[in-house]
Amino acid sequence: MKDLVYRIIKSGFSFKMVSILLFMPLGVAAQEGFDREVVVVRPFEPSVADASKINLLPSLTDTLSVAPAFTYSILPTPLASDFEVEPVTAARMSAEPVSKLYGSYLSLGFGSYITPYGELSINNLRHNNYSGGLYLKHLSSQGRLSLANDEKAYSQFSDNEMLFYGKRMGRRNSLSGEIGLNTNAFHYYGYDTGVDTLLAQDDIKQQFMMAGGGLRFKSTHLDSNHLNYDVSLFYRYFQDRLDVQEHGISFVSSFDRFIRSQVIGADLGVSYYNNVSLADTSNLVLRFSPWFNKADDEWEVFAGFHTYYDQMGEESKLYFHPRASLQFSIIRNFVIPYVGIDGNLNINHYNRVANDNPFIIPGLNVRNSNLNMDIHAGVKGNFTRDVSFNFRVSYLVKDDMHFFVNDSTSLIGNQFAVVYDDVEVLSYTGEIGADISDRFNLLARINYNSYEMKTQKHPWHVPSLDMKFSAGYNLRDKILLNADVFYIGKRFAKPFGNDSGPLELDGITDFNLRLEYRYSRILSGFIRLNNITNTNYYKWNHYPVQGFSVKAGFTYSM
Repeated sequence: MKDLVYRIIKSGFSFKMVSILLFMPLGVAAQEGFDREVVVVRPFEPSVADASKINLLPSLTDTLSVAPAFTYSILPTPLASDFEVEPVTAARMSAEPVSKLYGSYLSLGFGSYITPYGELSINNLRHNNYSGGLYLKHLSSQGRLSLANDEKAYSQFSDNEMLFYGKRMGRRNSLSGEIGLNTNAFHYYGYDTGVDTLLAQDDIKQQFMMAGGGLRFKSTHLDSNHLNYDVSLFYRYFQDRLDVQEHGISFVSSFDRFIRSQVIGADLGVSYYNNVSLADTSNLVLRFSPWFNKADDEWEVFAGFHTYYDQMGEESKLYFHPRASLQFSIIRNFVIPYVGIDGNLNINHYNRVANDNPFIIPGLNVRNSNLNMDIHAGVKGNFTRDVSFNFRVSYLVKDDMHFFVNDSTSLIGNQFAVVYDDVEVLSYTGEIGADISDRFNLLARINYNSYEMKTQKHPWHVPSLDMKFSAGYNLRDKILLNADVFYIGKRFAKPFGNDSGPLELDGITDFNLRLEYRYSRILSGFIRLNNITNTNYYKWNHYPVQGFSVKAGFTYSM
């Protein structure tokens, strides 16, 4: 057995084969003979074991680098072409077509209550240096109104207006001026119907005439570093049918300049009114108001004060009113809160008071009203790009505020005097405007005032609530429709004659409608409906207004 192993190792068998032989049964060496018979169980199936491949690839590093070198040349050959370039005309900016202007128009109409209407406006066309024109207007009514006792009153009126104006424009300033004449004729038709009386038309007739003119000189600098100025001088002459005359001269000026990111300015004014009547009176008011303004994209601040010197006859007063305001943007252009304080002096000259209430006593002298304090706060902005709003609350203190009351010295009370009181007013104001589209717009405004009187029982003829709703619609620039609804709350009139208590005047609801049809660019027709609800309301005690009325006409542009 040892010899066999030795021969196997010597013959080159592997170690694996040697191991097999070592573990063979030892009994093989003890057998005497070999059984050479071979039994084949199944056919021989040759197989080849998987080879183990070497993945390393041979690589050869060559340290000799040879750069190829060659030369070439191109022989240029011209390309023949039969294409010919055609010259192109240089482009020119064509002038934008100038639309034709219709600087003048004539409007004529007629309505119920025998109401003729005429309006004429003449203006010059385009010019770089000047503009000017003429404006004329007439409106009258010959109808009568029924009073509380069904008596027909002489309520006819006639309003006329004439105005010449012009403007000269320069590179650094402009000069404008105007001269005009207004006449208003009417009757004191409203009286206490409890008195048995008959009014003659000539006895209750009144007529106002106002003539005057003025000049205005204003800077037009494009550079904010220059001194800006706006100076005006006006003269007005006012007269009534009883030869009560008033001469009024006013000088108003404003100066400002941009200095170190802020604007500093001052307003100066002088007003003088002389009332020539049975008792001549004169009133001189001087005003000096310095201020400064500073603004950013997100906020704006304003501060200053008013100083007034008021001399009426031999009595003189000095007033001082602080002015300040602050506004800032929470959401830019959408939510802008603001607060402020202000005050002023209202000059109640005869012309102004007569415009407020034409049925006053001829030659009535009214003291100036002092707005001692106006503290306000609010928020304005836009709900959307098309819907804007402004909500404000104010606390006002007014001294010598006047209220119209029926003249107690007259038996019939068809003229008005005034009473005075120092009042405190808590005011709430809200306004919303919406441009729904280029064709449709809306506006709503509400005012509510709470008065605290000192001596008078009520703010006579002054409402606590007033509202206005307006809507406009434009149908393809052919049909224009506008509607207005006014509401004025109840008011109180001071007792007169045998009246035992305050008279309550009902609230006023007035619905007006205007319709215009544009036949062409130069010709259109219109119809206007006023007081559609035909409400017989009173604006002033004893004075009813016209009920439902209609007016129609045309407008011709020239």
